[in-house]
Amino acid sequence: MKRLIIVTGSSRGIGRSIALELNRIYDKESAFLLLARDLDSLESVKNQMVIDSEAKNQIHLVQIDFSAQYEMTDYFSILKNTFTSTQVEKFREVIAIYNHGTLEFGSVSLIAQENLRQKFETNLFSIWSFLSALNLFIPATLTPKQTHVNISSGYANEPVANWSGHCCARSARDMLFKCFALEQPGFKILNYEPGIVYTGMKIVIIKNIYF
Repeated sequence: MKRLIIVTGSSRGIGRSIALELNRIYDKESAFLLLARDLDSLESVKNQMVIDSEAKNQIHLVQIDFSAQYEMTDYFSILKNTFTSTQVEKFREVIAIYNHGTLEFGSVSLIAQENLRQKFETNLFSIWSFLSALNLFIPATLTPKQTHVNISSGYANEPVANWSGHCCARSARDMLFKCFALEQPGFKILNYEPGIVYTGMKIVIIKNIYF
């Protein structure tokens, strides 16, 4: 396989759609790594991808809870256990989509009384650790053609009352990728805010705002 494509939070919503569409675009000679909590849903995505690519792509699934406070070394081990050194050496391109995230509601005072590390783990620290692990596992010297896309949020730049945890984590996440872009000028790095998308997360937002 000459291309590695990684999509986090790929069991449903935007992540699922991205994984399916990239599989249709790159329908051969690509190795996919899909990561999410719901293994049954991941299997469903994989089955559809196998059909769409006529089994010409390799699809690897990892069930993982990004809120579990894994360290960079843990993510590195996941990558190392999934792909052999021979496979890695054959990759001519890396495309990584960082999609996973949660919504955190609560006033500034309420959020501060709870475990801030846990609040930020999924939306920021897990992204940072996984990005670092991937950058060490497949450095620019080995595979210079890399694209890293952070699926951002409009609330990264727009303050909302009782959304401080979400807004702050998403803002910091955007800045992380801006800094990474300066460190890796040869990579294509993007903060992409998809706008209003009617997913399960959108339903949660509507219920918390209007009900």
